[in-house]
Amino acid sequence: MASPRDPTQFTRESAERIANVVRAAELAVPEARPLSFERIETPQKSRLFRVCTFTGAWSINATKTVTFKNQTATPNTVAAVNLFCGLSPAASCDVSIAKEGTAWYLVQPNVTQLPGYSSSGTQVLVIVSGNLRFIGTTAC
Repeated sequence: MASPRDPTQFTRESAERIANVVRAAELAVPEARPLSFERIETPQKSRLFRVCTFTGAWSINATKTVTFKNQTATPNTVAAVNLFCGLSPAASCDVSIAKEGTAWYLVQPNVTQLPGYSSSGTQVLVIVSGNLRFIGTTAC
């Protein structure tokens, strides 16, 4: 019986068989990429919540192009759907949007930018002709 330290002995037939397998492996077209020990880059996670701006009126069930805040590189706009309330700000308005699947949806407008808002006095947020508006109140 051979000791574990003894060199392996091959017959001529086994040496030819091993040589044929090595040649076939060397000549075969690889079916996968060769092993690599490069750093694997993890893809950047997509954002599901964004703060944007829009201009003009935005009615319920309508799609509006909104521009991402703090992102100047293009693409910096997406189309978002408003399912909640009509908006008709006098100027550019900030909104938050969220992504569901592949679609973007309005989540919340900046109500301080809506018509009728005042930083003083008492106001009520109401829906007038399908649009959110602030109405000032007076004491009785």
